[in-house]
Amino acid sequence: MPDFTERRRSRRIPVSYPIKYRIAGEGEERSGVCVNISGSGILFRTNEIVEPGRALEIRIEPDNQLAPPLTATIETVRCTPAPEPGFLHVAGTIKGIKSE
Repeated sequence: MPDFTERRRSRRIPVSYPIKYRIAGEGEERSGVCVNISGSGILFRTNEIVEPGRALEIRIEPDNQLAPPLTATIETVRCTPAPEPGFLHVAGTIKGIKSE
């Protein structure tokens, strides 16, 4: 078995929260599900292609009182097929977090 060394700077936290997002310059709000998040990035599942390099405004509203809502600006890094048929995984780098 190959030796694996984790090189990410921030640990990923698996979650399953609804996410709303808008592509910069467009007014339409879209939806998806957050798969995991870290201090520097996010991975979410959606049914639409989001081109790498696109800026998005995202909003995650957890369904519990333990975590506050998060609104952030991200830059899309990649969009790949998800394990679930008909869905895509969108990975992005967090560029800024907006205060409520």
